[in-house]
Amino acid sequence: MWIIQLCIIILTAGLCGALAKRIGQSRVVGEIAAGLLLGPSILGTVGGEYYSAVFSSSAVPIMSKLGELGLVLLMFQLGLHLDLKVLRERGSMRIPVAVALAGIVVPFAIGCGIAVLSLPVLAIDVPELAYVVFCGVTLSISAVPVMARIVVDLGMTGTGTAAIALTAATLTDALGWLMLAMIAALTAGVLAWQDILRNVLLLCVFAAVSLLVIRPLWRSLFRRMQGAGGVARLLPLVFCYVLMSSWITAEIGFHSAFGALVAALALRDQSAFVREWSQRVDGFVELILMPVFFAYAGIQANLGSIPSASFWPWFSLFLAGAVAGKLGGSYLGARMAGVQHHEACMVGALMNTRGLMELIVLTIGLQLHVLPPAVYTMLVLMALVTTSMTVPLLRWLARSPARAAAGKDLAAL
Repeated sequence: MWIIQLCIIILTAGLCGALAKRIGQSRVVGEIAAGLLLGPSILGTVGGEYYSAVFSSSAVPIMSKLGELGLVLLMFQLGLHLDLKVLRERGSMRIPVAVALAGIVVPFAIGCGIAVLSLPVLAIDVPELAYVVFCGVTLSISAVPVMARIVVDLGMTGTGTAAIALTAATLTDALGWLMLAMIAALTAGVLAWQDILRNVLLLCVFAAVSLLVIRPLWRSLFRRMQGAGGVARLLPLVFCYVLMSSWITAEIGFHSAFGALVAALALRDQSAFVREWSQRVDGFVELILMPVFFAYAGIQANLGSIPSASFWPWFSLFLAGAVAGKLGGSYLGARMAGVQHHEACMVGALMNTRGLMELIVLTIGLQLHVLPPAVYTMLVLMALVTTSMTVPLLRWLARSPARAAAGKDLAAL
């Protein structure tokens, strides 16, 4: 039955993604909407016993694993194509660091404040401190893979604006995963600081070994395999390396996506390999595996879990806090670092993109029983709305009188 389920998800995600592009949105928005459409709230209400037969509980774990594989490979591809040349020429990480700090502190404070207010209404039976901190983290997260796809769709690849936003979002998400480790400790009833510090140290050691030891080994191996078909023969070995790197970071205590990103940083300077991977693997990941992940996240959301009409004012408050905190905080950080007003607005709009990483975080919160089902559904909708805002907002900014300043490299600043 999982094969039938996979066919339905791929076709629905493809159709919704194409429809989203026709109305000026990113495909990601359509793919998330496809998950909501296929979930128990809509199709489950109409389909009845047929829905239960097709989307049976026995097939759900298979979809979950396929979606996680798609996430790992997408993060690897993101790292391969992430161009930090502009920032290296600048010789400083000052701007993205400022954007990342302001873009996580401001929404985190707003999220914690709203969580304290909503706790007696929306989250009576969950750990209080863990819920408050988790809501702060939820509003602080950006979606690097979704942002990268929007950057490609809008032709912003290689621009200073994209480099600032992608680098800042990467830093923000790294800090977000650290805070999630703290939340997991809170739900266990023990905040073991020594364990958290140990995990961070292990992650730093793993990254250092990958870049200082493994990277030269790969460079030497690719040099020896130059020639007709030589690089292609190394693809199975690279694939296993990416999976093992992801497994190591998962065992350390972080998400497997971080291992894929570290593996990409070790291989991204091999131009022949990057071209080979793009030709042979990119399409399969984007066509098959990523829609499965987005759809699976949407299927877990249940609009029927919304208790009453009083839910929607809270949803509006969280949505307003998410936009004001993330977009406003990132804009403030960029301006403090010396970025001009128009480009700072574009950086803020990109940082407000959620989607993929937000769905990962929300799934973890649901598994840890920090989020009630109603709040999970509300925040999935928030992720969909904030992601759908990004493309129209960027296009509106590009049509403004100051659009000549957008997309230039940082030397112009």
